[in-house]
Amino acid sequence: MRIKRLSIQNFRSIKSLEIDLSGSTVLVGRNNAGKTAVLDALRIALTRKWGQRGTGFTEYDIHLADDQADPKTSPGIEIEIRVEEDAVGEWSDAIQQDLDEISQTDPVSGLTSVVLRVTCAWVPAEEAFVPTWQFLNVARQPLRGGSARRTNLERFWQYLPVFYLGALRDVDDEFSPRSQFWGRLLKAVQIPAGLEERVQRVLGLLNSRLLTADPKLGRIARTLSGATQIAAKDRTGAAELQLLPLKTWDLLSKAEIILRNESTWPWLPLKHHGQGLQSLSVLFLFQAFVDHLLEELYEADSTPVLALEEPETHLHPQAARTLWAHVSGLSGQKIITTHSPYFVQHVPFRDLRLLKLGANGTEVQWLPTSFSVSVPSVPNLAAVVTGSRGRLTYEPASTKLTVFGILDEPLYRRLLTCYGGLPELAQAQEPLRDLRARSAVFVSDDDLKALDTFARRIRGEIFFADRWLLVEGQAEHNLVSALAEALGMPLDDYGVALIDAVNNGNPPIFAVLARALNIPWVAVLDGDPAGHGYKAAMVSRGFEQALVDTRCLLLPAGYLEQQLLADGIEPELRTILSGLGKPNAMTCDQATLLRMLESCKTDYTAALAAELRRNPALATRILEPFRNALVLLRGLR
Repeated sequence: MRIKRLSIQNFRSIKSLEIDLSGSTVLVGRNNAGKTAVLDALRIALTRKWGQRGTGFTEYDIHLADDQADPKTSPGIEIEIRVEEDAVGEWSDAIQQDLDEISQTDPVSGLTSVVLRVTCAWVPAEEAFVPTWQFLNVARQPLRGGSARRTNLERFWQYLPVFYLGALRDVDDEFSPRSQFWGRLLKAVQIPAGLEERVQRVLGLLNSRLLTADPKLGRIARTLSGATQIAAKDRTGAAELQLLPLKTWDLLSKAEIILRNESTWPWLPLKHHGQGLQSLSVLFLFQAFVDHLLEELYEADSTPVLALEEPETHLHPQAARTLWAHVSGLSGQKIITTHSPYFVQHVPFRDLRLLKLGANGTEVQWLPTSFSVSVPSVPNLAAVVTGSRGRLTYEPASTKLTVFGILDEPLYRRLLTCYGGLPELAQAQEPLRDLRARSAVFVSDDDLKALDTFARRIRGEIFFADRWLLVEGQAEHNLVSALAEALGMPLDDYGVALIDAVNNGNPPIFAVLARALNIPWVAVLDGDPAGHGYKAAMVSRGFEQALVDTRCLLLPAGYLEQQLLADGIEPELRTILSGLGKPNAMTCDQATLLRMLESCKTDYTAALAAELRRNPALATRILEPFRNALVLLRGLR
């Protein structure tokens, strides 16, 4: 079983959010963007304590539009969790039988699913925020019959247990006898009765020998016996010192993990190791729990859901880079938050969910392979779907039309023709237009493969940025960072990721990715044939010419070195080259000077960047397209 979709309404920073979940979904975004809210919505909706007074939702969970809003007048929280098969017949007979009253099988796709809706709103008659739950059919309407029985909810929880690990993973808590994983593992240990009796005898013998080793211990016990003589004068009580655990469980409850990093180093308790190793140990404790106890406590076909915050906590960059392989390999479904660009470097693009806080609360963007809308069923629709060769699917029960990839103009026209002259046309036109617009931002697997090949070095950082500035190469990258600082617009202060796009793919691919993720972008390109070619490629990828002309600024003099000379800093450039040991730099002709600059791009731009930081006034004289791009980018949201 796997959660395919999570829908959240009016919960904390979230006004309305729908998010598709994969086997390992990674939520990225700035602080207070709503990542923890997503995890908590899922955790509260599926926790075993949900629905009891004093647990689950509170009035502080209600989304408020402003500081004057009253949570009691809100429509309330609504969370829908859709669990669905990946393939027909994936769920076992045991799951099908246990969830028979709450599951639905789609007549077209043949996939079985369960949809749970939980709500919490103010009920005046009870003067309280009251939670409710319902199971829904494929049309998202409440199921009738026996679906409302509490036992169905209990069975559902048994097959989909949720576990939460916060960013502050304290080993003293997580490895205590009362913890959710370690405590259960210890209590599940089965010791044969004969062995337990022997342990008790050995403990008793050791305890006696320790007491006789120092007579003071016996005298202390006799002194403490005075308490029983006062409390119960008519009883023959006594006190003894127990230096070792009295019961086997007392012994087990003291169990702890000891580690050493080298075979010749001493063993040390886990809590005496570094914070990074402690945090990692808690993650693997979850895996041990799943491997050895999940089936016993839940069901053989149960799928654990792990809500995990910041697995990279306290880890150095190299360890954070390798962590994805281990976390994604943990059993069950994982929903993960992170602030680490190193961790994100190896996460597949389609598993990322970018969260940001907008005017209407938390928003989410990702790279889906398909797009869906609801449109009414009409007789000719089935023929268009069949003729699309797998590009379209339609589910009559839920009226959901899905396109895989881009809904191109010919296919869009054929869909519209289905409704021509029919009363359903009015209901279908706007959804189909929306479907065409949303699918236009589709990013293909080939594009993602190219980005994965070239852009791994920068891909972690750019997904945490608010805006992207695309430049061609490392030389421009060197200069723009210094230029922005000299102009009082440091890139980090404005959440700008500077991408040397040609070194990591090409500018059109990054523009396509930015469009799909709703990230504002501006590009500064050479005014040569290659720069014009990049602009033409963007238009061919569905960008409007007017947008490309606005967002893609060209260097009017040609490429970077030509532009710098046109900006009038030839003396400064000759001085820099001379300082780099270039012979005749101060006296050569301009054509030779250009060749010198091109032969040491990164060196001379690094020196020029240092000069910009020493002399900010120089920034106002050069590279006007880059200066304009910075101003333009600041105004984009």
